[in-house]
Amino acid sequence: MRVRTILGDVAPSALGKTLIHEHLAVDWGEMLGRPKILDFEYDAMRDKMVNALNAVRVYGIGAMVECTPIGCGRYIDLFRDVSAASGVKIICSTGFFHESWCPMHPIARAFDIDAMTDLFVREITEGMGGTLIKAGIIKCATGEGRVSPKEEQVLRAAARAHRQTGCPIITHTTGGLGDVQLDIFESEGVTPGEVIISHVGCEKDNWLAYSEALLQRGANISFDRIGEPSFGADQHWIDLLTNAIQKGFIRRVMFSHDSAVLIHGYNEVINPGVEITGDFTYISRVFIPKLQQAGVTDQQLSIMFEENPQRVLAF
Repeated sequence: MRVRTILGDVAPSALGKTLIHEHLAVDWGEMLGRPKILDFEYDAMRDKMVNALNAVRVYGIGAMVECTPIGCGRYIDLFRDVSAASGVKIICSTGFFHESWCPMHPIARAFDIDAMTDLFVREITEGMGGTLIKAGIIKCATGEGRVSPKEEQVLRAAARAHRQTGCPIITHTTGGLGDVQLDIFESEGVTPGEVIISHVGCEKDNWLAYSEALLQRGANISFDRIGEPSFGADQHWIDLLTNAIQKGFIRRVMFSHDSAVLIHGYNEVINPGVEITGDFTYISRVFIPKLQQAGVTDQQLSIMFEENPQRVLAF
């Protein structure tokens, strides 16, 4: 068993506490018909990202899943340098995003399922883009209200690449459809236990029933917009987490912020009122003490924050 980090393969136990869904950069320039934002000063941006990760190391965070897929600001060389300088292990993503919020990436539009599968496999086994740095997770996504035909193709390609390589899958959901994602994966021979469904708890309503339904199917789920009030107050996430624990699903639950240090394109397209802070410490500083006050034990925190990520990220 191994986890593929941006600096090479490690034993799962080497991860320590792990943030399961974060971003160092989100840059939609490629998909919005303009160049990426390459006018930042490299050393200054590296230092800013290193400082953000040094801050979480103080709280014992040893690893982070960087969930930025192809064409969304995946600055591979920068991320590698940030990991090396900070000591925080970074798991990088292959895959494509959805097309509700911005156009589907041109490569995804051009490729069929087989070609996308080959691309994902190559990025996992040989290297991402023009580098020799290998992806450690497959990111795929669905938009609002429906799964578009191209989004379904991306999910199917992710499933086939997973079956060929053993690389874990993490998904983005937009207000639900995690159950539909699981249907597609299962039709490709991928069990729910091999998938991490993200952004659970951001639906319009029926949060408990929806999260329980995914857990009952055997999926791993991530409550990962903690610390941004527009996505829910802390009590909302405490209720969801403690409910999952009480129902016996603790070994399928993880949590994170879904924050980012560099943002370009997201706010102008989606929601100018949402502030992405680049602070990866909120869970450790503020949220975990509240969980403890709600009766969550250190052993339970260790399962959700260490054991579960180590299991689901392992090839």
